[in-house]
Amino acid sequence: MLSNSAFRNSDLRRIHAIALCALLMLLMSSPVWSDSDLPEASESQPPARIELIDQTVVFGEITDIHDGELYVTTELIGDVTIALSSILYLESDQDIELLTTEQEKLALPSFMVVDGEVVLDDADNLTLDQLDVANPEDWEQGRGYHITGRVTSSIEYNRGNTETDNLNLDAETILESLRDRITLRADYEESSALVLDKDDDGNAILDAYGNEAKISQDTANNWRVEGKYDYFLSDPRNYLGLNVGLHADQFANVDRRTYASAYFGRKILTRDTLTFDAELGLLYVDTDFAVSEDDSYTGVNINLTGETQLFESRVTLYFRQANIVNLQSTERSIYRTKVGLRFPLFLGLEGAAEATADYDGGAADGKEKLDKTLKFRIGYTW
Repeated sequence: MLSNSAFRNSDLRRIHAIALCALLMLLMSSPVWSDSDLPEASESQPPARIELIDQTVVFGEITDIHDGELYVTTELIGDVTIALSSILYLESDQDIELLTTEQEKLALPSFMVVDGEVVLDDADNLTLDQLDVANPEDWEQGRGYHITGRVTSSIEYNRGNTETDNLNLDAETILESLRDRITLRADYEESSALVLDKDDDGNAILDAYGNEAKISQDTANNWRVEGKYDYFLSDPRNYLGLNVGLHADQFANVDRRTYASAYFGRKILTRDTLTFDAELGLLYVDTDFAVSEDDSYTGVNINLTGETQLFESRVTLYFRQANIVNLQSTERSIYRTKVGLRFPLFLGLEGAAEATADYDGGAADGKEKLDKTLKFRIGYTW
């Protein structure tokens, strides 16, 4: 007969044996980890460290260099813009292509700035003000044009010479290179409304059922085309330009209005998220009226164009104003203002809400001088 101590020892040995077998089976069934399976410590580290003159340190990924500014994406505060002149030290391990102001292209496996100079291993260092853009596209290197544009249609709520809801088609394309910029714009509007059919005495005509008959009547028929050419000067923010346009409006009695201008322009703001151009020039306007006496004059042309992205989103606020000041009679001047919000939808489609105010001081006698329009647009952009 076994003693209690012998029984307890044999039980413990069985328990130890079972536990050892279970541990061996667990180790054999567990995955084998290789060095490639282990997380890299560098994955959590931002590729760039930027120290500013005021001792501020920014960690993030460099996305662009443009107009003397460095664009960085950070994890904590999102996208930030840093003036190159404020950088004391920069170290980045990401590949980058740099285009200098002398149009020299540099492909670097890393990017380092020390005391305001870009450190190069096999060439003389560059000062930061010699940098133009990072990762340049072909057109930024002087090859071809950067092409953008949009085609939209809209439902309009129009109150002015005509009081109708109508369809409007609008198109714009811009071709820009390092040398010049070509802008083409066109819009067309045509609408009709059902109105009472009346006889020569002004009495309503009844149909076969005794109801007042209605007929379709055109209420708007106008179009406008415009072409601009800008030639950039040695300072590419400044440019000289030519502008030619044609306009017709049946219900404003404008059979054909032709204008041509020469102007000086300047890109006042050129950020990716904020642009503003101003132009000043002389122009000649010739208007053929369908009924009234034709008119022509020399004037001053003032154009303002701007866009900005709101709240770090893809919603864009845009503004455009074209002023034609009649030097012979300022009360017969022409002012066109457009303000709108544009937002992307999907697959290149975009929507927009737009308000316009067109004042035509040279309109024919008896016609409204101010047209106000609210448009809701949808279209395609590229």
